[in-house]
Amino acid sequence: MMRRFDVAVIGAGPAGLAAATEAAQACLSVALLDEQPAPGGQIYRGIDTASAARLKTLGSDYAEGRPLVESFRASGAEYMSGSLVWNITTDKVIEFSRDGASSHIRADAIIVATGALERPSPLPGWTLPGVTTAGALQILLKASGIVQEDAVLAGSGPLLWLLASQMVDAGVPPRAIVETVPEGRIREALPHLPKAMRARAYLFKGLSMLRKVKRAGVPAYTNATEVAVEGTTFATALNFTAGGKSHRIETRNIALHQGVVPNQQVTRLLRCDHVWDSSQRCYRPVADQAGMTTVDGVYVAGDGAGIGGARAAAIQGRLVAMATGSPAFRQDSQGKHLCAHFWRRSMRHRRESCRRLMTRSSVAVRRSQQARSAKR
Repeated sequence: MMRRFDVAVIGAGPAGLAAATEAAQACLSVALLDEQPAPGGQIYRGIDTASAARLKTLGSDYAEGRPLVESFRASGAEYMSGSLVWNITTDKVIEFSRDGASSHIRADAIIVATGALERPSPLPGWTLPGVTTAGALQILLKASGIVQEDAVLAGSGPLLWLLASQMVDAGVPPRAIVETVPEGRIREALPHLPKAMRARAYLFKGLSMLRKVKRAGVPAYTNATEVAVEGTTFATALNFTAGGKSHRIETRNIALHQGVVPNQQVTRLLRCDHVWDSSQRCYRPVADQAGMTTVDGVYVAGDGAGIGGARAAAIQGRLVAMATGSPAFRQDSQGKHLCAHFWRRSMRHRRESCRRLMTRSSVAVRRSQQARSAKR
């Protein structure tokens, strides 16, 4: 007999963990499916087992994932680790592989929280052995505590500097950073500075990473063009032009990165509508403020809906989970009855939680009063 859940969440990153936790705490039956053996996604990979030393190396932003995972594990949601989702039918039957066998479940609502993937950017020699992505080096660091030696980081985006900063903290700084951001882009971004100052902590963090990497003596090349990997059977050097000069850095380890884009595999599979996002230069699924896609009962949360980062993903995951149980967010006639059911269960759970909290508070007040009376 096929198992049925109120909500199925696909992906155990910050959005998926927050969504599953919120839905489970609302007394909904929840299944969280993820391909990895432990929760955390790419951003919080290995957070369950990270040592104090690794937490220090990866920074406080990475450490924020631990309470998120702990809340999820205590929520009562069913965690299906090692599950590779390979098909979803129109009636929301999720087919997946786990432990060497195929299986399937049905869900009344599906929350797609598959996160982001690195933007593929072909260049000469990019398929040679020794060439990887910056994200892959970070996975190696998070999952195993291994830092790639003599690595040249090339491309653009904050991950390059974050990874370089983490490598410096680990005692193995990169060989060099080669930035491909065109000249004048910082000047073009200046009009957005007033709004960016609302989240100035991110700007200060970026400046801190730049200073740390430069203090470590890591050479940084800017406005690089004509980037190409040299080699025949494996990578032997990175060639590029910067500052009007040709450069060649000998290395067998090159990490490329050109930012991240929403992982659209599941939303494409489900035939959700997608739209071109000119600000992020990528396609993303069409979704309303509640995360509802153009397919009934299918929601999207986190970076899979548009790149916003881990903190925003966790908040959005919670909001989308609330939306699956609130009729105020559902306009289609087919889902009204189901949403009303979800909403009633959610509100009943919240009332019971409030009642328990008030009872505990009353007991605490009485005990405090009794203690004061005894002292008198």
